[in-house]
Amino acid sequence: MGLFKRKQVSRFYILRNDDLVVYINNQGAELMSVKSVKNKTEYIWNGDPDYWNRRSPLLFPIVGELNGQVYRYKGREYRMPRHGFARNMLFSKSVETEDQIWFALDSNEETKKMYPFDFHLAVRYRLRGKILEVRWVVTNRDSEPMLFSIGGHPAFRCPLDKSHLQTDYYIGFDMEKQENPKYHSLSRRGLYEAKEYELPLEQGLYRFNRETFRKDTMIFERQTTRVYLMRPDKRPYVTVTFAAPLFGVWSPPGKQAPFVCIEPWYGRCDREGFSGELDEKDWIQRLQPGERFEAAYFVEFS
Repeated sequence: MGLFKRKQVSRFYILRNDDLVVYINNQGAELMSVKSVKNKTEYIWNGDPDYWNRRSPLLFPIVGELNGQVYRYKGREYRMPRHGFARNMLFSKSVETEDQIWFALDSNEETKKMYPFDFHLAVRYRLRGKILEVRWVVTNRDSEPMLFSIGGHPAFRCPLDKSHLQTDYYIGFDMEKQENPKYHSLSRRGLYEAKEYELPLEQGLYRFNRETFRKDTMIFERQTTRVYLMRPDKRPYVTVTFAAPLFGVWSPPGKQAPFVCIEPWYGRCDREGFSGELDEKDWIQRLQPGERFEAAYFVEFS
């Protein structure tokens, strides 16, 4: 009688303390829900496909769109969809304790068709009070330098209740200098545009309006490491802290969708017209054989 390998299936994992209940799916190691124990407030977008069917996908080994959905490495052309493949793959659970869960994904025959490197990707969710930590560890198991990007894409409810609209809410930036942040946006093909815009703040805050996401994602580079979403009374309910050199702020253009994404990135989409090799891509990360890359972002809910 033959031996059969048990098929891995998608399932939810739970972290819980006195403040929050967190649900994570091993499909894409995706955060699915963060709910207040005290008042049952749900902070994470519900994935309604009328707006956007994701909740908090992991972006790896690219962030954003490739020009023509292809990249070039050592003279060969590879095709990969927007944001890479990790968000669509089943991760294994490697460690689970009372306050944290680790998920893991290894390169395989399927990933090698799109991405020629041997890698190990680990994702940790850790809950401490009202703060959820999301940590990534990328290990190069290849015999040559590994090139990659990685990022988060968490979608937070905005507004939190049916009595308000997104346009009643604010976003705040923890800026060292009292100046308006600068950002870039995307072309119709989802590629980085060279034109720079300025986000006008009032007392350090920006109030969303119907035109905020007209040009899709707002991309900020090296300007802050802390971003807040705020209620109409200007009290923060989500604070995202990170060390990433870039972050995006996004909601579906023209839909007035009831959520806003704050996305820490180590990498971004191609520039318009880019046709170089992968190692020439803006913000590409490099790992030598056997080396590890480690980064995290933290979300405080209140």
